[in-house]
Amino acid sequence: MGNEEVFLRTWIFSFVYRFVRSITRLLFRIGQWTSGREGDIESIVQFGDRNLYRTDRWLGRLAFQYTIPASIEYELYDLRFKSPLIGASFKSDLNILEIWLKMGLGGITHKTIMHKERKGNQRPRLQQVRIDRQQALINSIGLPGMGVDRFSKTLPGSVLWDHKRPIGISIGGEDVEEYYSNFLKIESELKHNDLSCYFYELNISCPNTDTGMAIGDSTNELETMLNRIRPETSVPLGVKVSPDWNDDQLYRIGEIVRSYSEMFINSGNTRFVRSVDFDLKEGSMPRGGGGLSGGPLLPRTLGMIRIFRDIGIPLMATGGISTVHHVRAAKEAGAVLFGLATALIMDPYCVPRINCGLARS
Repeated sequence: MGNEEVFLRTWIFSFVYRFVRSITRLLFRIGQWTSGREGDIESIVQFGDRNLYRTDRWLGRLAFQYTIPASIEYELYDLRFKSPLIGASFKSDLNILEIWLKMGLGGITHKTIMHKERKGNQRPRLQQVRIDRQQALINSIGLPGMGVDRFSKTLPGSVLWDHKRPIGISIGGEDVEEYYSNFLKIESELKHNDLSCYFYELNISCPNTDTGMAIGDSTNELETMLNRIRPETSVPLGVKVSPDWNDDQLYRIGEIVRSYSEMFINSGNTRFVRSVDFDLKEGSMPRGGGGLSGGPLLPRTLGMIRIFRDIGIPLMATGGISTVHHVRAAKEAGAVLFGLATALIMDPYCVPRINCGLARS
């Protein structure tokens, strides 16, 4: 399929997707306002997901199947990414993750898994805001998930392996022991099933713990965790850092990470913001705020990349990336892989668009 045909098909489906999403959001807001449940953006996302399933069943090949240009492939250690675009760790729905892979992601990262099954925070817990004319999301979802026991049993049979692209497994925990325990259960199942095309992401920057603290707040705990996990597996390990940390803390983390083999940094996570700073109504977010994602994060993401580039660690850039221009800026700053999150919700057709743009570079 030629670039002009890809461009036309992408433009048409992108327009339809964004138009339907805008109308749906408007109708949901009217309905929620009249019923007193104003602000539950998560309902809109779930509605959109259900319709993506239906579209995939009836028009999947036409709507979602895109060929990745061969010239943009990237290898990180022994992992081959057909595209440097990676789905960031915020989604666990296998149907949606597979659709994004069909659209041209080079790899996908499963939502952070914790030890026990979690329902997450009380709704509403997801808001859409506009900052400097850029769409962004604020989430305080709270890492809902099935728990590591069930996850480790279901992961080996996932349809995602059929795409033969690297799968990222994001691990969280309340303390070092929980990280280590979660890792061991997942690694044991993957080895038992003779699977190899995967990597781990240690989410050391997630504040959705009972204490509100993250492992990355203490470099001693981070080093202890890496000393336990790194010898247990040969696959690449990523460390996901926070834009909320100051440059000195990021540099210290980078110095620790580079002393281990087969490591990379994911720079970075969402940035904590308060609800009141965005004129959101009281009760619109649990814990008085949440993690900001989307376009406004890009300047901080680029600054973080430069810190780690000078240390000499392979970098994945996550935060504010949605166009080929963003990818080029992050690549120039020193990143080699590029994580997408909010962009996949706002318009997943950015994936084939960026891939084509990179092929023309």
